[in-house]
Amino acid sequence: MKGGGKLSKSELVQALNLNSNTKITNGSVSMMSGNVDKEGAVETLADAFKEDPWFVWAADIPQGTTSADKEKTMTKMNKNLFNLMFYVYPGALHLVIRGRNNQVVASMNICPSSNHEESFLKMIMAMFKFGLPPMYKSKEKKNYGPHSRKRLETSSLLVQRRKAHMEDIERWIYLQTIGVRSDQRGQGHGKTLLTALFQAADALKVPVYLETESKVLEDMYKYFGFKTVEVLDLVAPNDESPTACLKMYLMKRDSQ
Repeated sequence: MKGGGKLSKSELVQALNLNSNTKITNGSVSMMSGNVDKEGAVETLADAFKEDPWFVWAADIPQGTTSADKEKTMTKMNKNLFNLMFYVYPGALHLVIRGRNNQVVASMNICPSSNHEESFLKMIMAMFKFGLPPMYKSKEKKNYGPHSRKRLETSSLLVQRRKAHMEDIERWIYLQTIGVRSDQRGQGHGKTLLTALFQAADALKVPVYLETESKVLEDMYKYFGFKTVEVLDLVAPNDESPTACLKMYLMKRDSQ
C-alpha cells in the first residue's frame, strides 16, 4: 500500500484497518469518539505522564513542595498541555483502549507526515478555549519553578530537529504521544497500541518517528525496531540549575 506525496490522514486511517464502527479489527483499539473519549484520553495521559521526565523538567516545581501539591500541580499542567495538543493538531489520529465501564485506560496520538506540525491559528484558538499553561498565569506561576516557561518554549527545538531528520522523507508517521493509566500498566495496553501502529506503518511502507526522554524507553523502542538518530540536550536560556539539562532521544523505525 503506497501512494504519492505526503502521507494523508485518510491513508493512515485506511491502513489501520478500521471498519464502519471505528474498531480496529485485530484487537481492542478504537478511534477516539466524541468529547467523552477526549476527556478520558486527556485524563489518562495527564495521569500517565505525571512523573514523566520531560513534564517534570518543564514544570520545574520548587524544592520543598509536598508530594500532594506536586501531584496536583503536575496534573493541572498536564491536562492543560494535552487539551492544547489535542486541539492544535487537527490532522492527528487519536487511538484509545477502553477498560471497564468503557473508560479510556490507554491513549496514543499519531500524525501522518502531511499533518505533523501544529496549526498556529489552532493554537491561538486553543488558548482562548483552554487558557494559557498555568506557569504563565499570575495566580498559578508560583507553583512552578523560575525556568518553567523557558523550558516549555525551548522544547520547540524538538520540532526543528524532527523537520531536519525527516526533511528528505516525504511519507512517514509521527508517534506523538502514547500513555497508559498508572493503575492499568502491565496489562499489555501499550504494546497493543504500538502493534496497531507498526502494522499500519509496515502496510504503508513508511517509517515512524518519535522523541523520548528516558534511557529505559529508548531501549524499549529499540526492541521494537527503532534506531536513535540523535541524542539532544535540552537546556533553557540562562538555566544553570542542577536540573537544567534534559536528555532527549530522537528515534526512527523503518518499515519492516
